[in-house]
Amino acid sequence: MMVKYGIFLGCLMPFRYPCVEVAVRKVMDAVGAEYVVLSDYSCCPEPVFTRLTDHEFWLTTAARNLALAEEQGIEKLVVPCCGCFESLYEAEKAIENPEEREKVNAVLSKFGHECKGKVKVEHIVETLHRDFMPKIKELVEKPFNARVAIHYCCHLFRTRFGEDIWLKHDITRDLLRVIGAEVLRYKLERFCCGFPAFQVDMEFSLKERLALKLESMRAVGAECVVTACMACITQFESGQLLLRRYGITYNMPVLHPAEAMALAFGVRPEELGLTVHRSPVPELVKRIYG
Repeated sequence: MMVKYGIFLGCLMPFRYPCVEVAVRKVMDAVGAEYVVLSDYSCCPEPVFTRLTDHEFWLTTAARNLALAEEQGIEKLVVPCCGCFESLYEAEKAIENPEEREKVNAVLSKFGHECKGKVKVEHIVETLHRDFMPKIKELVEKPFNARVAIHYCCHLFRTRFGEDIWLKHDITRDLLRVIGAEVLRYKLERFCCGFPAFQVDMEFSLKERLALKLESMRAVGAECVVTACMACITQFESGQLLLRRYGITYNMPVLHPAEAMALAFGVRPEELGLTVHRSPVPELVKRIYG
């Protein structure tokens, strides 16, 4: 039996940020999406270092996830994380090449899988905006009245052929405005948060990337950061704590768009488990909702 949407949760969401997983499920349930959560998956895997280090391993691992989606009757694999989106979408495009697909399937066949290239990968902001925008407008009970700085995750600039490079980011702005947020423009909007550099040079990543980004957001009066990437959320939250080693202090709440949307739909904060966050998200939510 075919199901229209399958959710790829990835690694960080269920193990480090279950609040985001809960929010994604709440939002998909509220809009009436026909979906399942992909089971038995592995890491996407990480789209930068893994691909550069061992391209064949990266593609085979990603293609296994796509094969699982096919086996589970999924038409569209919906990904709430930008990094996972890029990895899986790059794999989708790579296996359009018959030679690449044949090599991948030679390995997958040893484990009882075959990737036929039938599943389409998309980020959750695309799904929500294209298929559920009228429903989202109807569902807003408690507007997310906050001044928001969106972090435009680098991986979300990955486009389809002929697509506007800003499309998915424009979509993210539209979704946040619909639920009541005031979306602010700021300098360094396309500046990387520094997560990839953290693996090589922590001090550079924090002081020359994250701190500059946060200062740019604070300068326009942002109350919180919203970003649709789990690695970026990790960098913004853990990074703010680590910056204190260098005498640099920020205290900016960081959320995923699905969390803001679930709150706007009237989901109670305690249902989401927002205390998992390492930034002052509960304090922000208390300010908005009392």
